Amino acid sequence: MRRHPFVIAALGLIALFVGLHLGGGRESVGVLSGTVVGGPWRMGLGVVYTLAWFGAVLVAPVLLLAGLADVVLGRVRRVRH
Repeated sequence: MRRHPFVIAALGLIALFVGLHLGGGRESVGVLSGTVVGGPWRMGLGVVYTLAWFGAVLVAPVLLLAGLADVVLGRVRRVRH
């Protein structure tokens, strides 16, 4: 069975976020508010972690729902024709 591209993208976003979280990216987010000194590498990690969080929380569920709707509607179209 072939995976839908929306589902693959959503799983990729979630995997990226989990990888950054396990890699210690959450501690780097404080750099964005100026509370933690860590240098440019930590600031970059904080920005990437924040973008990955938004992707996992906001974009991934929409992609999963879109993939599910596309599969269901595709099956409905095939049954009617």
